[in-house]
Amino acid sequence: MPVNALRKSGAKMSLQEALARVEKLKRLSESSNPHEAALAAMRLKDFDVEVARYPRSEPVAENVSQPEDHAYLNKVVEILDEMPIVPYETLDEIEVEQSSDKSKVNWDELHFALVKKAQRMGADALIHIQLKGTAEQKVLGATALKYLTPKEVMEIQQSTALDDAEKAYNESQKERLDEDLAPGIG
Repeated sequence: MPVNALRKSGAKMSLQEALARVEKLKRLSESSNPHEAALAAMRLKDFDVEVARYPRSEPVAENVSQPEDHAYLNKVVEILDEMPIVPYETLDEIEVEQSSDKSKVNWDELHFALVKKAQRMGADALIHIQLKGTAEQKVLGATALKYLTPKEVMEIQQSTALDDAEKAYNESQKERLDEDLAPGIG
């Protein structure tokens, strides 16, 4: 039976192609290269054979857009005790201040305001949540972090590849010069 006979009309791929993709991702997830293995494992986890076999359908675009302030209100922001293992970038140091009309500091309210501010920024996590200044100033601050996607990590690696190669070349030249100028044995 030809491969195209297993392909649904307008589908991304046939059943055989989808199963071959799964096998390839399984093999790559067992690679000796840890980055390649992690990327393949992530893709394998996200790959669904049935979804790949359904016909492509373009969603109807609706012009219902949320205001800028409400775009990230449902996003979960993690509170971290230590720096994450996953690649990240620091968005900003953020602070929230309690209004001066309240005599007592409500730290829960400040914490909630801090998380909401991080959500509006599009942050994935907060770290180093602490009192800024003195307790009388009523300021709570933290560092907002955004996790990098594998695509962003790859773009960063590609942009620094030339510099990394140049550093490696200079190091090898330095080692070769050191070996050439080293005193002889005996």
